[in-house]
Amino acid sequence: MLYLGKNIAMYQAKLIISLPLHLADFCRHEMKEDAAGNIILQRSKDIGKHIYSHILTSDMPVKQLPPENPVTFIIPITGANRYALGSRFLYISRWGEEKICDYIESEFNHRMRILFEAGYRKRYTQKQIIEAILQAYNIRNTAVNYEAVKKSDYRNAKKIRKIVMDDLECAVL
Repeated sequence: MLYLGKNIAMYQAKLIISLPLHLADFCRHEMKEDAAGNIILQRSKDIGKHIYSHILTSDMPVKQLPPENPVTFIIPITGANRYALGSRFLYISRWGEEKICDYIESEFNHRMRILFEAGYRKRYTQKQIIEAILQAYNIRNTAVNYEAVKKSDYRNAKKIRKIVMDDLECAVL
């Protein structure tokens, strides 16, 4: 769910998206934060580009449900968006928000796969890798977040087992 109001201050607009906690922390790690803990949306980052691509404008406020897990993004004002941020109402469709969540989840999973592969090559245990990731990404070490990181490793291992099995079946046939 998303709520996006008209710009709050002269130099910024706020975008509020509902994201699971581990994805919110991942975004905080990937982009800068302001003093209030809001994530500054950066078009220099792939996640920032993806979010920007789903922002729509309207002459009238768009009614939407309040987000379940609100995460605030700050949209910096530039020459390209100055008019839209100052005179129009911004929003992201529900479908757009789903696509944003899916994209951030896939970026998170890709990063986790790379980190787990590197960790296993160095002979670290799964627990050591998970705890290092949680600390480095400043992800709160709760059971839900621990399981989200662990599930990413499990899914990757499952894919690898399927590839091995397919290879074995080809060798036998």
